[in-house]
Amino acid sequence: MMDKRDFKGRVYGEISRIAKAISSPRRLEIIDFIANGEKCVEDIALQTGMSFANASQHLQTLKKERLVKARKDGVQAYYSLASKEVYRAWKGLRDLTLALSPHVRESLDQIRISNGYGLAITLDQIKERTDVRLLDVRPKDEYQKGRLPEAISMPLGELEERLGEIPKDKLIIAYCRGMFCTLADEAVKILREKGYKAQKIETSVREYELSLE
Repeated sequence: MMDKRDFKGRVYGEISRIAKAISSPRRLEIIDFIANGEKCVEDIALQTGMSFANASQHLQTLKKERLVKARKDGVQAYYSLASKEVYRAWKGLRDLTLALSPHVRESLDQIRISNGYGLAITLDQIKERTDVRLLDVRPKDEYQKGRLPEAISMPLGELEERLGEIPKDKLIIAYCRGMFCTLADEAVKILREKGYKAQKIETSVREYELSLE
């Protein structure tokens, strides 16, 4: 029979192993990135500023601990989160860090100030408003896998050439991959420079979907 010390040692050892797998800043960034949808290794390497080899190594660590899953399409490997619980764990860790770390809060304030919009707006603040246009500035493949209600796809790279589609008599709300993604910050900066009333929302699509459950 297993005594209580063996039981606790085994359980806490397993939890510690999973925590170790996500303790790397790079692996946390990967989890946050692919929460928006399946990505190939090249896209993950480009997003995180890593070499293909380093990205692959981090992905293998996450896969070994069943935090991500992979599929092959020819010679290309695609990765996605293994379950919603992985995203919940990441969100819980993020929220704990926001509560405990003044450095993270200061960094968020600095990026908001540098892009000229102050505090981000929330979904609750705009859900009853009729003078709002919501823009999803992520790549189209991410928009197709999920979006916020009433959002229009306008990837950041297409924004300036599609300004004629955006009404100037509405408040334009941009969003991207969540709190630590800067695509929406860049979109707000462009829009404000062009004379639009623009703001950012920090809620990610995955975070919104979980709030409905």
